[in-house]
Amino acid sequence: MSQIKTASLVSYLTIITNIFVGIGLTPLILDSLGKSEYGLYMLVGALIGYLALLDFGLTPTTVRFVSKYRHENNKDKEESFIATNLGIYAGVSILIVLIGLVFYSTIDYYFDNLSANELQLFKVMYLIMLLNLIWGMIRGALVGIIMAYEQFNFPKILNYCRIILRAITIIIVLKSGGKALGIVIIDTVFNLLILLSYYGFIRFKLTIKFNFRKFNKKFINKIYSYSIWIFLGILMDQLYWRSGQTILGIKSTTEEIAVYAIGMLFISYYMTMSSAISGLFLPKATKMFVNKSSNIELSNLMVKVGRIQWFVISNMLFGFLFFGKQFIQLWIGDGYEDSWIIAIIIMFTLTIPSLQNVGNIILEAYNLHVRKIQVNTSFAIVSVAVAVFLVDYYGGIGIAMAIATSVLLGQVVYNNYYFKKHISLKLKPYAISMFKGNIISIPLIILTGYFINLISFDSGSWLNLAFKVSLFIIMSTIFIYFVAMNSYEKGLVDSFVIKVYKIKK
Repeated sequence: MSQIKTASLVSYLTIITNIFVGIGLTPLILDSLGKSEYGLYMLVGALIGYLALLDFGLTPTTVRFVSKYRHENNKDKEESFIATNLGIYAGVSILIVLIGLVFYSTIDYYFDNLSANELQLFKVMYLIMLLNLIWGMIRGALVGIIMAYEQFNFPKILNYCRIILRAITIIIVLKSGGKALGIVIIDTVFNLLILLSYYGFIRFKLTIKFNFRKFNKKFINKIYSYSIWIFLGILMDQLYWRSGQTILGIKSTTEEIAVYAIGMLFISYYMTMSSAISGLFLPKATKMFVNKSSNIELSNLMVKVGRIQWFVISNMLFGFLFFGKQFIQLWIGDGYEDSWIIAIIIMFTLTIPSLQNVGNIILEAYNLHVRKIQVNTSFAIVSVAVAVFLVDYYGGIGIAMAIATSVLLGQVVYNNYYFKKHISLKLKPYAISMFKGNIISIPLIILTGYFINLISFDSGSWLNLAFKVSLFIIMSTIFIYFVAMNSYEKGLVDSFVIKVYKIKK
């Protein structure tokens, strides 16, 4: 459990650093690239994301099965699974390259609204990102092994270093006159270095040998029978969070893509903040499966993790509601007002699913996630169809409306029915446990945010915004700690503060 606690702290440090780096870099990138090229850069990333779907969910599958065989002390099956899994990754990588090259030959047809110069740049970035994707595929196989061994700290710390070094390199390149192509090359090089680092850690620290002679065809069906449903979940995410850029790329302009992408940037931060803890619990949930834990224990885990996640993301949710519009205007200037609306629409509907991430992890560990993923993917497909219709009338906001409606029906209404049916989650006691304390603190936080936002001295300046945000964070933190938190949660905060104090001393 100490590994999870330490990794959680590193995760949040990484996330906070990543957010600050992203906030700091985005104005520089927009200024260097311009609205049009930035939109083009985001469009290429969205398209490459579709090819990434061919991963078929093998990374969480690796975590699940390697963790299972490890806890069962079945070294032979573990080694055989790893060999088979890596062989599958090699085959999938070749398939991705072939499909990617076929799509490359049709780019002119699908994106005929782009100028000749935009198409040329698009194609070059696409090919480099395709290579980048292969690095990412192999890296996914390796990080799955590391996570299954519950060695969370190494990849977290390595990722933290990557964020810092990448930011420094991008600043140097952009200040030297580089553009979007330079950023793509930087990402490709760093991803290769991360890949090699993971390999070295597995080979020399975990002392795991890749014995390809243990490749076992019998594992292929077992792997895909589990991972195909993870793949559908990834497809669902792709349809929700990447399809908007593609729809706008076909039906609108690269400038509109840029506005939409800024809104989705805040959504990505929000989802990352909420999932930082839950993603560490797949090995634990798998162990609970092996040990045949009761449904009450599983429900308690959902409540415990969900409440902690709420305390983490609530400041971001309400802070962005009251101060996000002013922040975006000061941050990147005029013309991005719709970005705040897009982010707010989706952010609020995502909150409940974000707090129940660990429930999805439990379902994966127990192999009970199939029907839920099928239904939610269907909702995602419908949301894309609705978005294609609404984009002509409301632009990026129409896409956000389609996503929010689908998330509400699928990931809120249906998922809670599914949790109740398959892991016997008692919704009323669960809701009471989640709202305990929060039912008082939330109105206090909202009223505080509303009145703080009325402060008008030096209005429209960074000083005004910084004062309001700082005051809001202080007040909301007080409400959360003294009103919402129980003794266990206060203990976590106290122990964290003590650790930080000792480190400083």
